[in-house]
Amino acid sequence: TDTGGTISGRGLGAGSGDGGLIDFADRFLRLNGAVVERHDTGLDTLVPRQLQAILNTGEYIRISNKAAQGRKHDGHEGHQEYYEINYGSPVLDRMVEAAMQKVPLLSCGLEFHYIKSGGFKRLINDQFSFYGAVADVETIADITAGYLFVTCRYRAVSDEQKEGLLEMVFNLDTKALVPDMAEMFKSAGCDIVFKKGGVNGELDILSDLFTPILSRTQKMLSDALAPFQISMNRRFKRDVGNLKEYYLSLEKEMKKNLEKPTLSGSAREDRKSKIDGLPAELKRKTDDLFKKYSIKVDVAPVAAMLIRTPAKKIVCKLLIGRKEKRIFLNYNPVIRAMEPLECAICAKSITHVHFNAGLKPVCFECARQGR
Repeated sequence: TDTGGTISGRGLGAGSGDGGLIDFADRFLRLNGAVVERHDTGLDTLVPRQLQAILNTGEYIRISNKAAQGRKHDGHEGHQEYYEINYGSPVLDRMVEAAMQKVPLLSCGLEFHYIKSGGFKRLINDQFSFYGAVADVETIADITAGYLFVTCRYRAVSDEQKEGLLEMVFNLDTKALVPDMAEMFKSAGCDIVFKKGGVNGELDILSDLFTPILSRTQKMLSDALAPFQISMNRRFKRDVGNLKEYYLSLEKEMKKNLEKPTLSGSAREDRKSKIDGLPAELKRKTDDLFKKYSIKVDVAPVAAMLIRTPAKKIVCKLLIGRKEKRIFLNYNPVIRAMEPLECAICAKSITHVHFNAGLKPVCFECARQGR
């Protein structure tokens, strides 16, 4: 994978009109192994067998911005199919769907003119609280740290639909989420050098991260969807209230009708049976409303960027009672702070650090539960 893959992922927005679509199709086809010859009128393409199955085309095709889809002719290159490309055309939809199945991946390096070189003990004391432990800086080393900047798309579906993007950064070494790094990346005060290629060796590491990435979006999703959830809850309560009011009025009216002297015995029994069934009917209607306003959320990574940056690795010695333990802390020049530790049990980012019986760093809740 190289930067071309990321450009393809943005191709639909790269240009205006048919030219932008032709550019996208050109890049998509080349990235997927097709041989493409570009002309003023479109693309003459030799499509590999695997891509033929994806696009549902023959081996020789011409993609054009002209209304020529479905026409065929026999030229000097053999039997050739013509396809018009525009918004909504089947061949474009298939290209977009195939492109979205792969997460576009960029690679970049950060170059800083200045990186903090001292004062780490004070910084650690300011940022961290080690409960039941005394910390001291033992060693400081210059390192090149690796991070994965991931953009995820979420879709929340209820009576309405809400979509959006989540951005987060993970340390490739610790697999820990680095809070605030995504927000501070663009204002980091460094030069960003994008690199072409050079990420294939990292793909196994990146694939290992995608499962924990999705599991750690819960807090961010909760914050992003809070107004949407409040709105759905308010509508649910409103509709349930109206429903209860309707059935209460219906019950009163039906009971009043029972007092009519002209009502026959069989009709009276039928009305009583219907009145007895009203609570069950109300419950069914309430359950239907609950399903209507329940929120289903899908989250998927849509883009990733591998970041390499100079950083500092600090070996911190901890005295925990009579025992001694060493932990590794990272100074991150992007956030200009120490990265938080990760709870060994629940993977929550922590700066208030407790230690369990195995001397592993844990959050307050896990420590309280004795985990």
